[in-house]
Amino acid sequence: MSANPKQSDRLTRAEVEALLSAFSPADWQRAQSIASLLCGGVTGWTPNDLLQETLVNFLDGTRTWPPDVHPLVVLKTAMRSIASNARKHNAANPIDQTVTLDSLAADDDEKTRVAHGRVDITPEDQLSGKQQLVALYAKLGGDKELEDLATAWAYGLRGHDARAQLGWDEKTYDKVRQRLQRRLNELDPDRRPK
Repeated sequence: MSANPKQSDRLTRAEVEALLSAFSPADWQRAQSIASLLCGGVTGWTPNDLLQETLVNFLDGTRTWPPDVHPLVVLKTAMRSIASNARKHNAANPIDQTVTLDSLAADDDEKTRVAHGRVDITPEDQLSGKQQLVALYAKLGGDKELEDLATAWAYGLRGHDARAQLGWDEKTYDKVRQRLQRRLNELDPDRRPK
């Protein structure tokens, strides 16, 4: 009697648990590194959240674990998919971090909850931002091209838009961008480019 074709192209929950139990600390570190890379741009998620969500999906059967594929490849593929779906959801349903709903207060005549604005930028955040700008411009050493590109990036301009604003060709932009990224990496080697 042949095996059920649906079961042969996926691992069972017990097999997935056995694979995960066999992970070494180095495997878990690699999985967390992959989650850190893939989690960027997902509002409200940490790399641990992404890894946890992925593992839960495999264990509850929402996602299938293919046999004969390296476990880290399977995790990476699933995490990429989950993060991509979360980004699409965030883009379709943006969250305004400055608005909160008051769960207790409502207008007397209405059954609608009241929305209140909130300022999340503290004086300490403002001071920290100013200190970071001073450190950045000190690191740029008066290099006009680097300062211009840093200013364009601060205004949210990237790629073609930044080149057009600065009046640079693609080769000049790439050359200056690489120099600026090297300087930023010197300031904060653990920073994640956006």
